[in-house]
Amino acid sequence: MLDVPPLSRAGSLPQGRLTMNYFLAQALNNQWANHRLLGTCAQLSEDEYLTRRTGFFPSIQATLCHILEVDRYYLTALEGDRDGQIKNFSETLAFAELVRSQARTDRRLVAFCESLREKDLARSVELVRADGAVVPERIDRLLLHLFEHQIHHRGQVHTMLSDTDIEPPQLDEFFLDCDHKFRQTEEQQLQLDEGRVWRAYLAD
Repeated sequence: MLDVPPLSRAGSLPQGRLTMNYFLAQALNNQWANHRLLGTCAQLSEDEYLTRRTGFFPSIQATLCHILEVDRYYLTALEGDRDGQIKNFSETLAFAELVRSQARTDRRLVAFCESLREKDLARSVELVRADGAVVPERIDRLLLHLFEHQIHHRGQVHTMLSDTDIEPPQLDEFFLDCDHKFRQTEEQQLQLDEGRVWRAYLAD
């Protein structure tokens, strides 16, 4: 149990002992980072979006599609849909469709994390691997893996943008009070209330 001191912007939280839902905070940060990154990528021409580049995946399009594919796969597992994981989540999407699909997926992840109770974290879900093997994975560990995957591949897109005429966006921020003015417009676009960032887990 972590003692979280009163927070200046988290007016929705009660005073006293509580356990902050760090997974919800990460999900909201992921939503914001994707919004910022895709907003920058929207300035690319179609050729720049598709051009072959050096990276684990060979283009900005391929890397963004991979992020979406893996998000959807793990979310399906986290939501308890074993049969749904058999679906091939890999798609090659035009940019506009990718933006819409990623936004929907980000909202799903936020909703899942917001619904968590602390006791849910140690619960296991069934992960169906490509070879058909079914592996039980703890919810907290699966979420940590997913957030690490997202950050890693956003970084690759960031590097690829450095090879274009479009300046890569700043992605190394969280929700510090001192930087609030720099993200206000984006939060309005996302309808993101920062009080949600610092919420506790739902009560049992």
